[in-house]
Amino acid sequence: MTFFYDIDQKTRFIVLYQDANMKPSHISKVTGIPLRTVQDWIFKIENDIDIFAHQSKNFTSKIDEETTKGILKDLKDPSSQTSTRKLGAKYNVSHTAVRNLLIQKGFQFKPVKNNRFLTAEEKKKRVLYCKDMLKYRCKKLKRCFFSDEMGIRLKEVSNIDKAWQGPNGNLKKKRINQDIKLNCWAAISWNGATSLHIFSENLDNALYQDIVESHAMELEDIYPNQNYYYQHDNLPAHNKLEIFEDDEKIEIIDFPTYSPDLNPIENMWSALKYRVGCDAPTDEEELIESLIDNWEFMIELENLRPYIETLERRYLECIEKNGNVLPY
Repeated sequence: MTFFYDIDQKTRFIVLYQDANMKPSHISKVTGIPLRTVQDWIFKIENDIDIFAHQSKNFTSKIDEETTKGILKDLKDPSSQTSTRKLGAKYNVSHTAVRNLLIQKGFQFKPVKNNRFLTAEEKKKRVLYCKDMLKYRCKKLKRCFFSDEMGIRLKEVSNIDKAWQGPNGNLKKKRINQDIKLNCWAAISWNGATSLHIFSENLDNALYQDIVESHAMELEDIYPNQNYYYQHDNLPAHNKLEIFEDDEKIEIIDFPTYSPDLNPIENMWSALKYRVGCDAPTDEEELIESLIDNWEFMIELENLRPYIETLERRYLECIEKNGNVLPY
């Protein structure tokens, strides 16, 4: 494509974007216009803002109450995916003023989570599950083992970049030359939890059967001479847990799909990774030792029960929100 370089950059951009339907990255590449500038011009055009107007002279660093409401409303729309520059252009204020406003209101610029949108049927099953768990004064909730698996990498929990150091020397961290990935399984309940099962293989149905069977006595000892419940998610490896088929004392709960927010062990996994990260293990042996030591501390009843105590409130909130996903 031949360009006439005496043409104004903005005019050239409009021709390429509107007439040639060229992508922003391609426009930036062939014209030398910074990609951020191209994206700003596209936003202005799509919002009927004249890109030829010298709007920078009219930008203000003060944001009135009405503009503040508009900016905050835009940020509540998950489809907007806007930026301080786009908001500044839309409301004719400087992007620095928008940034300062957002910081003042407690906003943080951080990665966006990819949440799956639940179907109406999936939401309905979540509500039914929560109602069932709350029946009879939370009988199932108080007698249920919430099980799950977690993967953890050595480099993930040993990446310490800053530490308090003395005036006479600098600390040097040990270099991790080889990454190690381990998997963990456990089950927690109101009355106690199993020990942590650590393995390196990929989980399949046969391995899962062996893992649960090896902890079956722990489950029974936590609820001696009582009926109890066992919950796991819908991972294919969890299909048909045969070791419980002939056991009348235990019932497997039908757990709704895409519902980690309704399983308290998810929060424990996050806490466990944080605690292991504080230990900063440097090899597989240290990683395993840290996992076991921290898990044993976390499953002491006074440390474990707060994770279960939140469930009643969480299930009620899920029902109130018609099955929508909750933060966890």
